[in-house]
Amino acid sequence: MGAGAYNGLVVHPLGTLLAILFAALMAVLLLWMFRVPAPLTMEVAHARRSVSGISRILVPTRGTAHDQRATELACRLGQEQRSQIIVTYVVEVPLTLSLGTQMPEEETRAEEAVQRSAEIVKAHNLEAITRIERDRDAGRGILRVAGDLDADLVVVGMDPERSHFADPLGRTIETLLRRGNFEVIVDKHPSSQAA
Repeated sequence: MGAGAYNGLVVHPLGTLLAILFAALMAVLLLWMFRVPAPLTMEVAHARRSVSGISRILVPTRGTAHDQRATELACRLGQEQRSQIIVTYVVEVPLTLSLGTQMPEEETRAEEAVQRSAEIVKAHNLEAITRIERDRDAGRGILRVAGDLDADLVVVGMDPERSHFADPLGRTIETLLRRGNFEVIVDKHPSSQAA
């Protein structure tokens, strides 16, 4: 039935075809395994090594769409090195109140915001650390959380509708850029109303 004999062995055409396919697959696999990657320049190697050292990424949130986008960006940046993503909300307490004053509405908003961002982090199978901080100034609160938890990078979402005239970056972002001892990425995507 299509099988032939060779020195007393029965050779089936399907067996011969499978043996050839197996040999071809093994040859391709061996070529792939022993390929030599292109050499990297020192500058490229240094850049790759510095980014691979980012193990903790902090994302401040207020629960807005641009903050959630910043959380997604942080997850993608930290995916390869399995970074921890720290999501923090700073409850800004007015000077007229003591820092320990209960602010139930703001505290509920803070819990909801960090939980939404933590869900994004968990969707990437990364570790989410959530922290709600109380301070008179959001920038100072973020600096404290970043210092306490040894953040390597802070990813901040910027409101695309923000006025570019009075305060283009915002007080919080400017505080992080001037006083932070970590890398800062400001994510500003185009306004949905831009022409």
